[in-house]
Amino acid sequence: MTCTVKDPETRRSELIDAAEELFLANGYEETAVSDIVRKIGVAQHVLPYFKSKDGGIHTNIHKRFITTSLLVFLMFSAILSSAAAQTASTGDIGIVDLYSDIDSADVTIHPEVHLTNIAIDAELIFEDEVLGRERFVIDEAPPDIEITKVVHWNLANPGDGYYIARMTLTVAGSVQEVRHHNFSHGIIEFPRVYLKYAIPDSRGISIILSPKTQLGTQAVLTDVEYMLVDGDTVICRICDHRVDVMQATPLSANWNVRLENNHRYSARVKIKVPSQGQGDSIIAGSADFIAKDDARITELYRDETGASATVLGLSQVPFTGEIVFTVSKDNEVIEEIREKSPILMSDDDETIEVIWGSKLPAGVYELSVNLVGNDGDVVDRWDTVIESEESRYINGSQPPTPKKTPGFGIYQVALAIMAIYLFRKDR
Repeated sequence: MTCTVKDPETRRSELIDAAEELFLANGYEETAVSDIVRKIGVAQHVLPYFKSKDGGIHTNIHKRFITTSLLVFLMFSAILSSAAAQTASTGDIGIVDLYSDIDSADVTIHPEVHLTNIAIDAELIFEDEVLGRERFVIDEAPPDIEITKVVHWNLANPGDGYYIARMTLTVAGSVQEVRHHNFSHGIIEFPRVYLKYAIPDSRGISIILSPKTQLGTQAVLTDVEYMLVDGDTVICRICDHRVDVMQATPLSANWNVRLENNHRYSARVKIKVPSQGQGDSIIAGSADFIAKDDARITELYRDETGASATVLGLSQVPFTGEIVFTVSKDNEVIEEIREKSPILMSDDDETIEVIWGSKLPAGVYELSVNLVGNDGDVVDRWDTVIESEESRYINGSQPPTPKKTPGFGIYQVALAIMAIYLFRKDR
């Protein structure tokens, strides 16, 4: 019979490997020592040798088993967590609003939990043919914050008929929802109001709503939604609910986000008219604009010693220009002072003060105050005059102090009169 002799470290490693396999298969409590030695084909009398040498093979095997089990548990937990997160996303995001006309469409999604890898596929369909298609990719969506995307169909010659805007929402490649919006183009419809015009700028947007005259003069109750769009994403949304429209009605809203100078934005307006027994009637319109810094001088004070100007911000582009005060006489510049403007946005105002290098001599001077914008352009200008009066004192000296006149003061005179009166009375 051949007997194979191995060094203790090799034999101990074999025992630990065999024990680990049996522990995973049968459990620690159900695994006997005889099962371990039988698995590697050695006699049970070798175990005392290992016990005397390292304090017990069971201790080493148990430690290694616990470590391995912990790693397996952590890996399994991670897999379960990933699966649970993916499962949670299927019911925690949805399309909450969708509208389209022949020009453009907007779709709003609402995630209830933090999600990543989101996509929206927008399609415009006419007579079973896809005329326009665009894909929006959203890398990350925080919980409970709605995200609105806008697509422009850019059709050259749209035909008359009924169209379908289809939006498909997916998360990590899995379809969560498909929503449709049907509308007609070129077919006579009678909405109760119409959008007369919309003018957006860097401060906000102004519109005029008018009722349809053929429907009488009855007031129309509407909901108006203003959207500021940067690229394909709505970055600002303002709602005006229950607006009565009986005649041409001007409305406006101011943006509440910071804009970038010389950047193109789009303003989108949606008017919703509730209808009894039918779906709400919706009309929409869009207009582009280039954001620009803007400000105005609202108040100016000046005299022979200095001047001050109050500046009001009129744009959501931060105004970071300067104010230039120029004093001249007979078309000759006497003094020019340039002051950096405080950072101003819509409805912010600040007063800037300057002092001339020296008091202006008597005479009439011209004062020009230029408000220079971020790009070096003059956004506002005030021209006025300064009238410096002739000084009554030479070289700024003070008037001479009147000399005191010797004699009695009023109190001394009164006391003297009283003394004379008492003296005469006693006599």
